[in-house]
Formats: sequence, C-alpha cells, structure tokens
Amino acid sequence: MIRDDVVDVLVGMDVPAGVLEDFPELPADVEGVLVYGSQARRDAVPGSDLDVLALVTAQRPSTDSGYVHVSYYTQKQLSTGIGTLFGAHLKRDAKIVWDRYGHLTRAVEDMGEVDTKRLLARARGLSELFTSLDRDLPKYLSGLLRQARYLLRSCLYAQAIAGGAPCFSVRELAVRHGDPYLTHLLASRQPGKATAADLAQCLSRLRGIIGEFPPSEHGSLEATVVNEWGRPSDILSMAFMALGVTGKTSDYAEVEKILL
Repeated sequence: MIRDDVVDVLVGMDVPAGVLEDFPELPADVEGVLVYGSQARRDAVPGSDLDVLALVTAQRPSTDSGYVHVSYYTQKQLSTGIGTLFGAHLKRDAKIVWDRYGHLTRAVEDMGEVDTKRLLARARGLSELFTSLDRDLPKYLSGLLRQARYLLRSCLYAQAIAGGAPCFSVRELAVRHGDPYLTHLLASRQPGKATAADLAQCLSRLRGIIGEFPPSEHGSLEATVVNEWGRPSDILSMAFMALGVTGKTSDYAEVEKILL
C-alpha cells in the first residue's frame, strides 16, 4: 500500500497523472519518501521528471521508471549530506510525502547550511577528471558529460547561494545568467546521444566559475580507479561514475557518501 498512499499524496500536490502512472512499486524496507526538484517546487513544465528520495534500511541503486526517478538512501548515507549542497537543496525544496518513523523529516531538518567556498574548491579538485580527455574520449564521453553536468550544476547552485539568492531551478539559472543554452546542457532528461560539443560547452562554463582545472594526478580515468583503489575518495567515486561502472541514473545515491 505504500506506493498507492504516496501516489495519493502526489495527486494532491498536482503532480500530473501522466507522470504518476509510471510510479514504481517501492521495496518493503522503505521508511520514508520525499520529493524534490521542480515537481516539489511546483514550477515543473511538461516533460519534467519527478525526483523522489526514499529512505531505506539497505543500500540499493537508484531507478528510473518513465518520468519518475527514485534515489534510495540509508540513514547513514543521508547523514553525509549535512552541510552539503544536496542537503541544502533538500532542506529548501523537499516535500515530505510519507515518513513512518519521522527519521526522514529529522534528517532533512538537520542538513544545515552549505559552505560554498569549500564546495567550489572541492569541485575544482574533482575537475582533474577532465584533464586527460585525449586518453578518455570517446570511450567515456557519456559518463564524462554526465559528471561535467553534475559539477557545473552544483557550482551554479553554489554561486546562487553565495550571492544570497538560492536557486535550484536550471531554467531560472539560465535566465539569471542570460544563457538559454544552460537549460539544454543541464536538463535531467537528455534527447539523443552525448556529444563532445556539449561536453566542451559544460567544461567552458565550469572553468568560468572555478578556473583552470588541476592536472590529472593519474593520467586517465582508468588509472585513477586503479591508483585510488583501496583508499576510498571523492575522486574515486567520480571516476567510477564517469566510467559508467556505477551511478548511471544518479549523481548521489550510488556512492557511500554525498559528494557535494
């Protein structure tokens, strides 16, 4: 009954029936559900996804079902969002849909504020993954583009927070920056295949925020994974996702901790 109860609440939030018909069955260990993003803010447009976060007791990969994206987090994973951009995003925009024990509500309340200077510095460190493109393209174009979008989106959100006008809407950011192409570059649902042109566009805008990328310490994505293996790090998590080993649908829930 969890799925039906959640869908009933979302109907009351005016989430379109055409989106909700794709809402998946939820695993038995789900303890809470929230929605965030455009559907939660009620500024969605036709074709907007429904972003769902489900609190679970056992870690599992995120899923996509039609226009519904569900990320699964354990309490331990979600606690790593304290002081992060994703935590700030949830605290500002999330709507709790169902919370059996109140754990999800408390987790969101505890997220705190994000240190934008630290976030931008960490994003610059992670950008070293884009300095070995001669070795990594075209084999890993899709993963690299997804990670470039992730870092660019994160840095734009951080800029908005630092400027005193928080915003987690890609369309609003495109308007603020007078850059209509951002709406395409950062859209969660991308038509067609990844292109080198879009990667170049993302990296150009990212450099404009954080400066030149530091050189790769290891020389390629594959070498990064080999050399960082055994010492879990943010750069290892990003490299895994860029390689397509994990995180095909999410930039957050497939790794042990929230990165930014």
